[in-house]
Amino acid sequence: MLLDVGQPKVRYDGNILDIEVPPQMETAVSVGHTHMNVLFAGDGMIPSTAALITGLPGAGKTTLMIQVADSITRTGNVCLYNTGEESLYQVRRVTKRLGLSKHAGGGFIPSYHRNVDDITAHMDRLRKKYPGKQIFLVQDSLQCLEPSRIDPDTGKKMRGRPKQGLAAQVAACAQLTQYVKDTFSILLLIGQVTKNGTFAGKQQIKHIIDCHLHLGLDTDKKSESYGCRVAEMLKNRFGPAGIYFDFDLEARGLVFAEAAKSSIGGKA
Repeated sequence: MLLDVGQPKVRYDGNILDIEVPPQMETAVSVGHTHMNVLFAGDGMIPSTAALITGLPGAGKTTLMIQVADSITRTGNVCLYNTGEESLYQVRRVTKRLGLSKHAGGGFIPSYHRNVDDITAHMDRLRKKYPGKQIFLVQDSLQCLEPSRIDPDTGKKMRGRPKQGLAAQVAACAQLTQYVKDTFSILLLIGQVTKNGTFAGKQQIKHIIDCHLHLGLDTDKKSESYGCRVAEMLKNRFGPAGIYFDFDLEARGLVFAEAAKSSIGGKA
């Protein structure tokens, strides 16, 4: 799928060194979570990033994203947590278990939109209210999304039957990715996998997104982390892939090992 990711105008005989990178993309933004910062750009996430978060059922995807949403808020930036998987009451119960506190400057903005148009409209309101702050969107999950009702070319409501199933997931992922590229926002998109660990969606989605973080088990018998839970960056357009952390899933959330490792030869 082709996305308009803000390609600059260049001469037919131009030089790549003459292209100026937008200032918004020159500096990573900390998410307030040391291990997540390392996994993405080393010191945070690059504005305009669209990231897919996958993991086995019960691996801790939602728990981790709630922890990250809270840490983003504590940095002084803004995180919209949009849930279609669970009710806001259920999400609130998790925040209690994790010990999130407004006194510590934490929490996040909750919502439960299903349609991409409603999500981006909410994001636009937050961008207007909080100028100068980095806006993040956590979407739980991809499988709960409905694509836009608006034709991007005409700006009018589309006719005919809306996209369904896997085609709808691809369209919705592309539309949210396009939005964060246009606005220099950041997307953390939870995607479900089957019981055998296969991504429950079209592989096309993995080509659309910039980063793919997977929570799973280390099955390499030669690895020092064999049998451990690991959070591994499988794809990264803004930093190295193959970086991972061992972690434990406890009542207080995901607890990461201190040192990062690399699947390409030892510790990172």
